[in-house]
Amino acid sequence: MRETLRTRLGWLHGWLGYGAALVLTCIFATGSVAVFNMEITRWMQPEVQLATLVPPGALALDAAARLVAAEQARGVSAFITLPSARSPTLDVVHYNGHEFVGARLDPATGAAIPARITAGGGLFYNFHHTLFLGPQVGTVIVNIAGMALLVAIVSGVVIHIHALVPDIILFRLSAARLRAWLDAHLLAGVLFVPFMVMMAYTGVLVKADMLVPAAPRPARPVQANTPPPAPMPDLTRLPLAPLLAQARASLPGQEPGFILFAPQRVSIFAGDASSAFLTRDHADFTLPEGTPLPASTTATPIARTMQFMHGLHYARFAPPGLRWLYFLSGVCGTAVMASGLVLFVMKRRRQAGHRWTHRLADGLNVAIIAGLPAAMLAFLAGNRLVPASLTGREDWETGIFFMAWALCALHALFQALRGQAHRAWQAQLGLVGLLGASLPVLDLLCSPAAFYTLPGLHMAVDGMGSGAAMLALYARHKLRRQDT
Repeated sequence: MRETLRTRLGWLHGWLGYGAALVLTCIFATGSVAVFNMEITRWMQPEVQLATLVPPGALALDAAARLVAAEQARGVSAFITLPSARSPTLDVVHYNGHEFVGARLDPATGAAIPARITAGGGLFYNFHHTLFLGPQVGTVIVNIAGMALLVAIVSGVVIHIHALVPDIILFRLSAARLRAWLDAHLLAGVLFVPFMVMMAYTGVLVKADMLVPAAPRPARPVQANTPPPAPMPDLTRLPLAPLLAQARASLPGQEPGFILFAPQRVSIFAGDASSAFLTRDHADFTLPEGTPLPASTTATPIARTMQFMHGLHYARFAPPGLRWLYFLSGVCGTAVMASGLVLFVMKRRRQAGHRWTHRLADGLNVAIIAGLPAAMLAFLAGNRLVPASLTGREDWETGIFFMAWALCALHALFQALRGQAHRAWQAQLGLVGLLGASLPVLDLLCSPAAFYTLPGLHMAVDGMGSGAAMLALYARHKLRRQDT
């Protein structure tokens, strides 16, 4: 009975795990990088060279309000994001369907910073949450993959629980390739299974309403003589600095993060980095008078629990050290998924290696494990190569990412279906090495002033590219030795 259960769970873990891991590898890889989405956006805008955080002054806030009014007049729903330790500029942004883009202002003077428009780290953040398929379809797919991960983890623990300790202690990297890959998969899985469970569970929970929507509310009857919506008041006559000071007093312990405008009121929301509880508490003021209204806070146990789940998953409260821990844990979680993909193909090569379905799976592995990092590095390199003044350059950057990935996928599938998957591995791992090694050179040549003004930021991003290059070139070297 026990062996039958383990056999069935092994089938479930293998097939469900493989199908989910194709998506989960992409989700974990982009999510790991998206932990530093704001820092990546700063790297991709080298014109912004503010090294220290400066509280926004009255002149800067008034300049931002004028920009919001101009955007509202054009029919664009813009809002203000306040400076923070991770993003020290005062921004007037709007959502273009994928990212928040807009103008960046000096928080001390209100002068516009001529920064290039970029997709920034928001591309990785958006892909992690929606696979760039939109907030409805993409979020549902990601949630289903998250639930499949929880099932795969439980089945994997049951399968290997009887020999888990010996397999971890006898970590056999020098053994046969299949045994070494299995040991690596088990070791990384055991060490980081708490992180993977936490991220999968919280990720599914915070978006559960996409899978199980609430019952629709009855529609209100339409009145024949409904008055037209009130026009937006003149924001240029409303000083925001006094309202910001009042909002700080109304939201004790929470630093204001962004300002939204409506025809009847202005709302100043608490910043996401205020605490581990990701709230949407806000202080409201009437327009155009600026009369304070009661602050809106959520304090019920269920609401606080959900806020904590949001905070754990998004990690916007995390200081730099914890943020790096999230990043490294996410990278190791990605390694668990990637090694599972490789194991699935290796275990079935002897029986099904001649079939086109097996070769297709081999090609998909190359496209995901090597092609995705190549596309991510091409996206970063493209930021330095696309002209800064080009109209719609954020779309060009996004196009570089998807075009590079598509070309890698086509190359991988072409070689794999010919039975030459090892050539695709070598070529694309070499491409990752080339792109990653060239990233610091491009950064230094194209933006030397920003490199010297913010050396820590640029060395961190360039270092991640160089680290990916070294890992890829080492894997390529090992693969070539095994093939000879």
